[in-house]
Amino acid sequence: MFNRLSSGLLALMLLCITLPVCAQAASPAPAASSAASVSDSADQAEAPTLDALSDQLDQIRQKVTVSANDDLLSTLRQGALQVQKQVDDLSSQQATELEHLQDQLKILGPVQPDETPAFSAQRRTLTAQQTALVKDQTQTTALGQSARDLATQIVSLRRSLFDSQISTRSASPLSSAFWSSLIRPTDDDLGRIQGLMDDVRGVFATALAPGKRMFFGTVVIAALVLWVAGRRLLERLLIWAMIRWLPEGRLRRSALALAVGLSTIVTIAAATSLLRWGITSNAVLSADVVNLLGQLQTLVIFCAFIVGLGRALLMVAYPSWRLPHIPDPIAAALGYFPTVLALALVIIGTQERINSVIASTLALTVAVNGLTALAIALVYIFGLLRYRRTRRRHELARPAGVTGLLPFIAAVWVGFSLLALLGGYLTLAYFLAVKLLWMSAVAATAYLLIAFFGDLCETLLSPKLPGGLALGSVLGLSERHQAQASTLLAGIGRTLLLATALLLAFLPSGSSPGELLEGLTQVGLSDKPLGNLNILPGDILLALVLLAAGLLSLRVLKEWLGESLLPETNLDAGMRASLVTLVGYVGMVLLAGVVMSTLHISLTNLTWVVSALSVGIGFGLQAIVQNFISGLILLTERPVKVGDWVSLAGVEGDIRRINVRATEIQMSDRSTVIVPNSQFITQNVRNVTMGNALGVVGITLTLPLDTDVMQIRELLLSAFTEHEAVLDTPAPSVSFKDLTTTGLIISVSGYVNSPRSVGGTRSDLLFTVLGRLRDVGVALSTPQSMVLISDDPNKTAV
Repeated sequence: MFNRLSSGLLALMLLCITLPVCAQAASPAPAASSAASVSDSADQAEAPTLDALSDQLDQIRQKVTVSANDDLLSTLRQGALQVQKQVDDLSSQQATELEHLQDQLKILGPVQPDETPAFSAQRRTLTAQQTALVKDQTQTTALGQSARDLATQIVSLRRSLFDSQISTRSASPLSSAFWSSLIRPTDDDLGRIQGLMDDVRGVFATALAPGKRMFFGTVVIAALVLWVAGRRLLERLLIWAMIRWLPEGRLRRSALALAVGLSTIVTIAAATSLLRWGITSNAVLSADVVNLLGQLQTLVIFCAFIVGLGRALLMVAYPSWRLPHIPDPIAAALGYFPTVLALALVIIGTQERINSVIASTLALTVAVNGLTALAIALVYIFGLLRYRRTRRRHELARPAGVTGLLPFIAAVWVGFSLLALLGGYLTLAYFLAVKLLWMSAVAATAYLLIAFFGDLCETLLSPKLPGGLALGSVLGLSERHQAQASTLLAGIGRTLLLATALLLAFLPSGSSPGELLEGLTQVGLSDKPLGNLNILPGDILLALVLLAAGLLSLRVLKEWLGESLLPETNLDAGMRASLVTLVGYVGMVLLAGVVMSTLHISLTNLTWVVSALSVGIGFGLQAIVQNFISGLILLTERPVKVGDWVSLAGVEGDIRRINVRATEIQMSDRSTVIVPNSQFITQNVRNVTMGNALGVVGITLTLPLDTDVMQIRELLLSAFTEHEAVLDTPAPSVSFKDLTTTGLIISVSGYVNSPRSVGGTRSDLLFTVLGRLRDVGVALSTPQSMVLISDDPNKTAV
């Protein structure tokens, strides 16, 4: 019932917002804003000339002032980028024409002594055209660079404006000055609002006119039906399609969650688009009205996006389809949170859009921003309190890992926002509140898309599921290759989605996702130096964030390689460990380069560091560098690898880890010996398991000369054969080593599955063999003593 009431209130609010926008149809359209006129002039010219583009850029440059607000600066930046795009197109066209002229000159060839006057005239004409075109191309390149520099300057100005506002202290909501700026705006703001109210009255007169009343009413009813009934119909249709066509498993659940969220977003977006079409088709709107209409539609779609995400993740109506591990009581308690948040944003965000359109004064804008921050903080506090109360009432355990920290992080974030708000730093509080809202939406979207993509890869490629088996049989892939492809594709997709989410979540101040995407598409490489150690505090903070994120990403990547991807391959454990270590080293080098670039440190600035290192290497760091290079050789040539049984310089045991400086060897008594890597390169190393992984158990006995050797042979063979650790292939063997004056020397040997089993097996066999020799009455030959008798009575006999 609450959801129906919320949907009705949201629809009524949208209707009340969009109806006043039609007022401009009854009055003549006012002059467009300066920024919009710049964009319109760029759109009207199909093939702008170089002079026209230069004039447009000059007009934009004149409007860029310190007193301009952020919305105007954003529009001017879009105009500068549009001019830059047109200049690039013109430059490409000029390059094509220049190439065509050069081809024509090549066809004419060099000047001939006896050529006709027509050929000479044609050559002069083409040469003159080429010279003029080269001059125009130079001017075009300079104009494109100017447009690019202007866009960069506007971004810097927006960030400077944001930094100046965020540190400015205003009236706190605890004071009457804050509320008076909202209740009693300045005369300038009142005049602009009154002009907007006149347009509202004109809207009612136009929309409810006898000739247009029926049409507009039909459009509004159709939009409401599409919003309410269309969402339910589309949601049920998508759910039926998912259950009908998708197999049981996680893919069906993630697809159902995605379908529930999309049905909400698509239907509301379609309803708002229908309303906008109904408004624009009845009247010719001014630029301000069109701007307001577009911003309101974006606001409503974003609020619908929040509601759709909440319904997709909480799944209050379908608990068995819920993707995150959220208990039912908590999901039911938080079910109202997305709708309440969306309603608050629609109500307060409308005033923000109106202030943006009418270009209100800074005092009113900051006050409305503070009110927005207060509303968002109160809604989040409402959600956190319901979460805590529900968890205590049902005695639910706190979730483990990062999930359990999310409520605490949100509470701390909201607390800082409220402290900034009560302290009078309204812009800072607004920034924190909006950033929390944006990061929550990005995190929820990323979780939903990552879960869906991973389930899709597993269903289509995993050999453990019917879909993967069918695809593998069609493509002729083995199960091992399918498992590798599924793990690799899922890992790459999740990494890209996670990187995109982090990039969007931590957008710089004064930027938008659209501007970020435009900036990524226009990234170019240049040969400019990185700077001369011009390190700013902001750069240090960004470098620390990149360092922490890079180290965490490297750790996740190494764990994914070592535990998910590489075990699906035919690589042995040693090769897998070497690859993971090499990836870690390469990642650390790349991360160091990124951090240095962030701090504007070029390699030329590190000359003194290299010089100091060279001196240090010559004196005290030579052994460290030698061990480092030796470690790289061990990881690439792999004379020894993780898991090998080696022996060198009295140390014998298993290699457990090959680090950048030393190698860890575990002895038989479970102790660990740290051996420098250079010893594996400069000394003789015995690798017991490199060519053969089997171990040999050997026992040599010295028996009396009268011993029955055939009986002893059968006794030794039976003892080795009966032992469970001795392998049948190769079979144990008994050898007659030698015949000496001390007795018969007989040797017996057998193979075990690993050299690590030799010691224990040999001990068991010695007990067994000596016991059986005692049973048959055969004793080992004792060493004979030699007595020397001297004729001298004074000497002692030996």
